[in-house]
Amino acid sequence: MAVDLQQIGKRFRFYTNLKELEMEQLKSMTGSDETTLSNIICGQNYALDELVAIVKHFEDLNPQWLIYGEGSMFKPMSEDGTCKDGQKGCLKKDRAAYLGQMKDMLLELDAAEVAKGHHADVEALKAKLDEYKATH
Repeated sequence: MAVDLQQIGKRFRFYTNLKELEMEQLKSMTGSDETTLSNIICGQNYALDELVAIVKHFEDLNPQWLIYGEGSMFKPMSEDGTCKDGQKGCLKKDRAAYLGQMKDMLLELDAAEVAKGHHADVEALKAKLDEYKATH
């Protein structure tokens, strides 16, 4: 299966937006420079070694999903519903605007996955966003 740098970039951008991570936080967490991170997010001009070095800093991110679009975005959670970072889905931004932004990004990601012939679990992500919106 071929690796598509642009698809990886879109998935990484979706993940970082979902986690509400800004560039300064990404630089601090990964020790990478802004150019490398921007290239990954834009899907251009980076080596997979750079991506692997960055991805290891995100304990809940499923690298299979990031690279190939297969499986769930997140690694399985612990029994109490928390990821390794201990957060339980708290949103720092305006909830309605944030969920709207994430839904738009999900539609863009879905279109890109369909165009490439990938069968990602986008419907499950949409359902989780709708469920979260309904309960909060």
